[in-house]
Amino acid sequence: MAAEKVRVAVVGAGAFGQAHLRAYAQLDRADVVWVCDPDVDAARRAATEFGVPNVATDLEAVLADDGVHVVDLVTPVALHAPQATAALEAGRSVVCEKPMALDLPEALALAEVAASSPGELLVKYHQRFDPVHERMRDLLAEGTHGTGLVAHIEILGDHLAALRSREHWRGDPRLTGGGCLFESGSHLIDLAHFWFGPAARVTATTHQLAAANPDKGEDTATLVVQFASGAVMTLVGFWGAPGWDWRKEVFTSHQARLSVETGASNALRLRGRDGTDQVLAVEEDWFARSVRRSLAHALDCAAGDAAPQVTVDDALASMRTLDAAYRSAREGRTVELA
Repeated sequence: MAAEKVRVAVVGAGAFGQAHLRAYAQLDRADVVWVCDPDVDAARRAATEFGVPNVATDLEAVLADDGVHVVDLVTPVALHAPQATAALEAGRSVVCEKPMALDLPEALALAEVAASSPGELLVKYHQRFDPVHERMRDLLAEGTHGTGLVAHIEILGDHLAALRSREHWRGDPRLTGGGCLFESGSHLIDLAHFWFGPAARVTATTHQLAAANPDKGEDTATLVVQFASGAVMTLVGFWGAPGWDWRKEVFTSHQARLSVETGASNALRLRGRDGTDQVLAVEEDWFARSVRRSLAHALDCAAGDAAPQVTVDDALASMRTLDAAYRSAREGRTVELA
């Protein structure tokens, strides 16, 4: 018996909104009934491409349709909390791109709204839904190759032209909350929580070394997180690289090195002191597939058929670590988390 269809409104017709529409088109349970964007031409183009019957330029029109079950927010970070609040107060479930809000107080206020709504708040940390990242979590939890002691993560990207532009939204803290740490680092901070649990203390620096635009956020960030488990993570972010490169490595108590090698595919490689060099898991087209899995799970949650794998508390934990990182950078000290 086919699962009940879930009616979805996608808010935001930009590149990531189209990625969500592409994913929904491959999910039997999804019935996308609205595309909403203030740029009506962009909304119409997306609706035509993906066979969506209705177009709107404001969220109010979408919420006036009582048949909408899920509102998927693929909008600038500054809009996440107010739009999610409106949808939750209207009794809808919300899929919200990460980060969930511009700052921690706004995130906490949104969590309170979610707690009193019949709808679910589902923050889309889709990297948790990649099988390679899940395998890393499982190996660390089982201790198969030892306890995870030290992690090193890098996110190198090419957003320098956008940061230098006075017209482009990227890196404008008023719209996105910050620069490379907030926008790109937030995914990896959440992934580290997924692997190691809650953070205990955070030390960070943020710099603008290449962009030369005082209206924008950092193009460079460093972060050291000690987790309650005792594990330590270092993270380096830089948006002035010649292209995109990710590095995710964990070193264990058995002197093993577990590396996620990320490109078009994700691969988990084990290297040991005894000369072991083995690929443990591979996921082709991992980014699009993890987006699709996360949205499929969100539809199941909205229908009451599953419990969220990324809870509101999980999303708040990542916001608390981000908040601590920016406080540490501003105040030049380590920030303790309760």
